[in-house]
Amino acid sequence: MKNTVAILLCALIGLASAAEYKLRTAEDLQKVRKECAEANKVTEALIAKYKTFEYPDDEITRNYIKCIFNKFDLFEDTKGFKVDNLVAQLGQGREDKTQLKADVEKCADKNEQKSPANVWAYRGFKCFLSKNLPLVQAAIQKKN
Repeated sequence: MKNTVAILLCALIGLASAAEYKLRTAEDLQKVRKECAEANKVTEALIAKYKTFEYPDDEITRNYIKCIFNKFDLFEDTKGFKVDNLVAQLGQGREDKTQLKADVEKCADKNEQKSPANVWAYRGFKCFLSKNLPLVQAAIQKKN
């Protein structure tokens, strides 16, 4: 009986730690960018725009953004943005993430418009980019 309880406790601890967000690295970002660019047939012209933080509102770009957010476990197609994961990923090295979380929450809407997932992810991304471009640039430059 003691062994059964010990095994169950270990299993529960394992599940709890598996649910924790895993911070992504520069290598992860490069790999995911490449995968998402290939999967969504992103042109070289669009990639050049993305490198200057210009993300046009078109189907390819929306799908590309959603793909990256999905693969980084920052967005779920039916539930939307994972605010805590976004804060963890973007707030690396920050002691106080209160303001960052408030900014993320402002942009992570609940899709009251009932938009398709790619439009929803893109809308949140553009909102956050408009409010925190220096933070996003710094996070990406650390990864490049």
